Amino acid sequence: MILVPFLLFSFLTGYWWYKHGSLDVCVYMAGLYAFTSLLAIIVFLAELMGEGGILFDNSNAHFGFVPTLLYCTCITLALLPFSLIYGKDLKKITLNAPWAIDALSWMLIALAFLNLYLVADSTLDILQGDLGKIRNDAYAGVDSPAALKAETMPFILRFFYYFNPATLLALPIFFYNICFRKKHWWFNALLLFASLSMSIVGIQTADRTELVFYGQMLLFCLIFFHRYFTPKIKWTLAAVGLPLIIISVTYLVAVSQARFDDKTSSDSGNRAIQYGGQGYINFCYFYEEGKFEYLSTERVFPAINHFIFKKDSNMERREERNGEQGFFMSVFPTFIGDLMLDISPLGMVLWIISYFLLMMLTIRQSHREEFDFSEVLFIFLMAIIPIFGIFYYRFFFFACTFTLVLVIGVLIASHFKLVLK
Repeated sequence: MILVPFLLFSFLTGYWWYKHGSLDVCVYMAGLYAFTSLLAIIVFLAELMGEGGILFDNSNAHFGFVPTLLYCTCITLALLPFSLIYGKDLKKITLNAPWAIDALSWMLIALAFLNLYLVADSTLDILQGDLGKIRNDAYAGVDSPAALKAETMPFILRFFYYFNPATLLALPIFFYNICFRKKHWWFNALLLFASLSMSIVGIQTADRTELVFYGQMLLFCLIFFHRYFTPKIKWTLAAVGLPLIIISVTYLVAVSQARFDDKTSSDSGNRAIQYGGQGYINFCYFYEEGKFEYLSTERVFPAINHFIFKKDSNMERREERNGEQGFFMSVFPTFIGDLMLDISPLGMVLWIISYFLLMMLTIRQSHREEFDFSEVLFIFLMAIIPIFGIFYYRFFFFACTFTLVLVIGVLIASHFKLVLK
């Protein structure tokens, strides 16, 4: 059974590449799951289970028909709507409400500068310190210097800072501007800076997740917009991107070495394979061992639980749920694994069907020749779920709801072609 996900997603990757005649976003997304499924096979054959976040060990691994069917079916349903987007047929990306995009852009830039204010006086000390200890402190619930500094700000600024996860929206806006709009170079540079906001704040806890996440969505944008790149755009992106890649790789290596400084290079390589390949394996473990009578909605409806029931998916709540389940649940079971453990297998299936229908209503038809940029922005936001979902469900904290509200606001303004006078 462990071969089935790899065979399915490899087939989808090849089929969609052949059918689309190019590397489109659906090919990229299916390829991610084919790659992680291959790593799962390596983990199994190399007997790397039982550590590195993998819940099955080498003696009790069991990959049943039902969890495999659920895994393959649910992820395929999540990817199918994106296969309707044919990049070679997309001739025009309109902008029905440019003022809404500009207002959103300035808001994201303001958030980035607020974020810079919070991290500026501590980032260098963190990078020069013990990154392993800093990461362990974060796991232990110790607040970062930026988090402590944020608590001293006036309430209005603290509330505004809840929108910081939305800064990733600056990434597709940046690409749209350089391809279709005549904006000043400094404005686009500020947008690119804003898009890095969450990656920068991740340094506060010696975190690699935000940077990996940024890289995944950067690839999504490059694949979506690359047909509109002029030679000048390509050279500019290369000149800006190469230093950023070098800095990012250096940081990732430094954090990895600090966290596993007692390991050999072989052990570190195994750990990377375990991280990437545990999704399907842990999903099967969740299905076999999960106690689905303990329903929990704080990750599925984070804003409702935060504001109405005063409940968050914080460390205390996760420890409580670990006790209910009888195993450590803060691992990488893919996004559908998180959903299944939270709202049962039936709830997961209903959630996936709802997601599928929402995306089909957004994209509407195959081979579309025109999108409004507000639709592209929404597609980008929804693509985060399966793309970063090779690890876990991303939108589990209530601040992400603010990002969704912003994008829906842009969609409404664009759909009704609202004009500011």
